[in-house]
Amino acid sequence: MAGFSRLLSTISKKIVKPFSPTPSTQRIHKLSLLDQCMAITYHQPWAGSLRDNATIHCDDTGAEFLEVEVNCPMDQVVHRPDLTFPPGLPWRNVPPSGGCLSVAQLSHFDCGGIAISVCLSHKVGDAASAFFFLKDWAELTRQYPNGDLTCPPYYVQDSLMPSRPEGPLDFSIVVEPNTQESIELEKRFFLSESKIRALKALVTADKSSTVQNPTKTEVISALIYKCVVAAGANLSSDNDSSSQLVMVSDLRKTIPPPIPSTSTIGNILTAFSTPIYNTGELRLSKLVTDIRKSKHELSTRDNFKENLWISEMVEYANRRGDDHQSYRQMSSCHDVYRCSSICNMAFQDLDFGWGRPSRASLASAPFSNMIYLMNTHPDQSRGIEVFVNLNQQQMSIFEQDRDLLQFATPVEHLIHEEEDKYCMEAF
Repeated sequence: MAGFSRLLSTISKKIVKPFSPTPSTQRIHKLSLLDQCMAITYHQPWAGSLRDNATIHCDDTGAEFLEVEVNCPMDQVVHRPDLTFPPGLPWRNVPPSGGCLSVAQLSHFDCGGIAISVCLSHKVGDAASAFFFLKDWAELTRQYPNGDLTCPPYYVQDSLMPSRPEGPLDFSIVVEPNTQESIELEKRFFLSESKIRALKALVTADKSSTVQNPTKTEVISALIYKCVVAAGANLSSDNDSSSQLVMVSDLRKTIPPPIPSTSTIGNILTAFSTPIYNTGELRLSKLVTDIRKSKHELSTRDNFKENLWISEMVEYANRRGDDHQSYRQMSSCHDVYRCSSICNMAFQDLDFGWGRPSRASLASAPFSNMIYLMNTHPDQSRGIEVFVNLNQQQMSIFEQDRDLLQFATPVEHLIHEEEDKYCMEAF
């Protein structure tokens, strides 16, 4: 995307304050252990400033808003969305000394298309929280100037996952960009609805499979994981290398009353994982079975009282001492691949008054060994787009894997085929 930077010119840059000031009784927003505009008026923590790793001061600092011109047609960048995000901003940790917790950019293209891009601090909320923010913004924009939200957001603060009595953690949890390891490369792959059906059929046809109704997330995450591990094994001199898949789970459906489970803002997450595998043990049907088993185990416990992700972080904090290895480096002695799905969040349906966007996407993530799943636009056969982050050597092997290419098409191969279908992008 560096080659596109010359195409950008800034029209305006300003700070958007909440329409009405934050009440004095709501000035301090305590983050849970995982938390660390007219729309901004309803989402005051994202208009505040970070006091420390556990507290946001709702002081109406505001959100940064940029308007830029992109001197090219949208079809040149529609599959390379990083141009529509402020440079270097997505995934950046916001220092306690300052910086807006929310930034939006409106991009105008030569063809008349526009893109709306939003960067929201993970300290305040997760991907579902970001979706609720955008949904509220879109609803208020459609109803302007007399709009009001039908379902105002509810910020859980630390009511579900209390902060440590010892004080805030002194290391990053959710956002930890890779800066020390080999350069990460993100590539995107598309699985059509028909290919996903074929993948499910392959899994259920295995006589050893115990899962006869696999979900699309289960089969796709299993396939991608199997292929990235195989690519890593080709680079390793260790014949006994081992790995594990860790998946993120949204807990909103299990929130105990009276806290609402919809439009709930915060990092309301936990994680579950597969067993640790030796490379030769990886079979697609077994992976799907193990993912389903781990999900079931997750559903049988109270994940607010027994949150495995929190337990792991607290254990790390207690034994960290003077060892300043990163959380990622110390958390495991085997290869860990992480998968997060936002397929249940309808970013493609967000309507700011111009109709649904022709494209919704994510900024490239500077994390190692990460897999993201996202629904594609309904016009694309209701398929799934997969974002894969690996080091360059591993990626060069992974993207040629025959098992992968049987079901997934590199997005870059679709660019020329679909150029004339797009005129607007939003996230």
